[in-house]
Amino acid sequence: MHQKKIIMKTMNSFKSAILLVSAFLATNCFAQGDSRQSKTVPLEKFAGYYQFPSKAGFIQFEPKDNALLAKQLWDNKEYQLIQINETNFESKEEGHKIEFLKDNSGQFTHAKLLGRIMTTKVAFNPKVTKQLSAAQLKKLEGTYSLTDDNSLQIDIRSSANGLTLKQLWDNKEIAFTPRSETFFLNDDGTFPLTFLLSEGEAVQVTCFEDDVWHKAN
Repeated sequence: MHQKKIIMKTMNSFKSAILLVSAFLATNCFAQGDSRQSKTVPLEKFAGYYQFPSKAGFIQFEPKDNALLAKQLWDNKEYQLIQINETNFESKEEGHKIEFLKDNSGQFTHAKLLGRIMTTKVAFNPKVTKQLSAAQLKKLEGTYSLTDDNSLQIDIRSSANGLTLKQLWDNKEIAFTPRSETFFLNDDGTFPLTFLLSEGEAVQVTCFEDDVWHKAN
């Protein structure tokens, strides 16, 4: 029952985010910029993969033909954006906005969509499975208890291709493959796992956006 609630909550959140971004990218093609463009910041500075709060959704930005291209990874649709100043972009026809934000070191690390959806730049390609060593996978193994209900536990073990998560309340097993040392996705890309490491060892795993499971001692 808890798993169903987690899946339904997360899928609803994921679908809502997709609908919002799809609305933002609804036009067949965004027109390229005109005299309003400011190119004092090279478009390459914005390039990369940005992760939604749900952890399962990603959008890619990359320069192409002197414009910034947005690509929805859930359906591979591509759209051109126009630049209105150094860090802000929008669609010409509908005026929906993307704002790129810097961290304290001056690097662009976030993109705010529609003025309210904060996406975070990641250092990995979510479309590509990363090869981890047996030792790296071993550090993630263990039994984890849900923060809000310690009676609910999951057991995570390494496998040939990544990790296997077993729900101890119903013995259901789910396979995951790595996208980075600490981020994993299931086969259809809708169930994300994000591990927190301390001194190289996993201490907790977050399923979706905010279901936190702590590793048993």
